[in-house]
Amino acid sequence: MDKKDKALIAAAVVICVIICVLSPYIASGDPDGLEKSAEDSGLDEDFSVEDIKGIPEAAMPDYAFANDPDNQALQIVALVIGVLITLGVGYGVAYIVKKNRS
Repeated sequence: MDKKDKALIAAAVVICVIICVLSPYIASGDPDGLEKSAEDSGLDEDFSVEDIKGIPEAAMPDYAFANDPDNQALQIVALVIGVLITLGVGYGVAYIVKKNRS
């Protein structure tokens, strides 16, 4: 990997972390995506994943830690951890694919 590629990857990681830091502050307090779809389909407000057997509990539900879900600092930490894990898995898959193509 040459120097230019490394700089591009570093810039992408920095942009991802900046988005993670800003997203709790710019996200809507009343999201209308998945929750709105669930309401439209007739699911109860108190519906939870625990009601469905075989689905494991999320490690960081709603991008927060269970002990303090309203703490924005912990939301940022959860987002950064998620981004780093995703980037790491993506890099690992790309590395494996590149090795197998050679």
